Amino acid sequence: MNSLTLSKIEVQRLKEYIESSHLERKPVTNQYEILRAKDRNVNLILYSTGKLVFNESSKTLDVLNSILEREEGFDHFLGSDETGKGEWYGPLVVVVTALTPEEIIKLRILGVKDSKTMKTPKIIETALNIREMGIPYESIVLGPASYNRLYREFKSEGKSLNDLMAWAHSKIIQKLLGRLEFNQAQVIIDKFDQKKTEKRLGNYDESRVKVIQKTGAETETPVAAASIIAKSLFEKAVDELNEKYDLDLKNSGPEEINPEILPYVAKAHFKNVKSLLGGRSGLNGK
Repeated sequence: MNSLTLSKIEVQRLKEYIESSHLERKPVTNQYEILRAKDRNVNLILYSTGKLVFNESSKTLDVLNSILEREEGFDHFLGSDETGKGEWYGPLVVVVTALTPEEIIKLRILGVKDSKTMKTPKIIETALNIREMGIPYESIVLGPASYNRLYREFKSEGKSLNDLMAWAHSKIIQKLLGRLEFNQAQVIIDKFDQKKTEKRLGNYDESRVKVIQKTGAETETPVAAASIIAKSLFEKAVDELNEKYDLDLKNSGPEEINPEILPYVAKAHFKNVKSLLGGRSGLNGK
């Protein structure tokens, strides 16, 4: 069984569809369920939160395609997100995806949602499915060594981590927009520093490209897709670091790692890493 979250309009559409198509209603089994329908290869459970649990069948897909809202007004919806910013180890990964209205529907049915709500195996599987669909995306994977070098460069210019992130987001957004053919495109960025991101984005045709910076943007399918791909790339990079240096970064602390190796597997400005590196080679980001 898969699941997705319906809007209020989609909930109403589902109720109307069930009535008009005479799908057999079943009694709800607890206080959290709004309805159950099970008939002709269709199995649906709707909860008060708007969560819809459904089986995988062609008939169920017909139901979903009938009730889900299509995004309108744009040829492509771009979503940008990052991962690794909060981990002391591994890379910083930034990804932007571009979805058509129909692809948004397909990814919702696939189960695309904020990667923070998904377990790692499901993230890896879903990221593979997104790639197999041919969804356009761009990414930057800053391994610890490159990340530390760039962080020092930005810091030496009086800039912050938000400047580095704005640079990364803007670079791949501009690159992906350059690959697409469109009349109108919307760009949704998970908001972290609006002014710096706008400055880095530079000049773009505002008559054709609408940029939205939104807190909690992972609720938007294009951003959720970006978050899933970003997390899968992060996990891949961490696995490669573990193999290269014979480590288990997720289950280790920086104090357990050889200080000579630390700058190549860790973000040097994190306090627990910085205290171990001291002023060695300027890696503490001062």
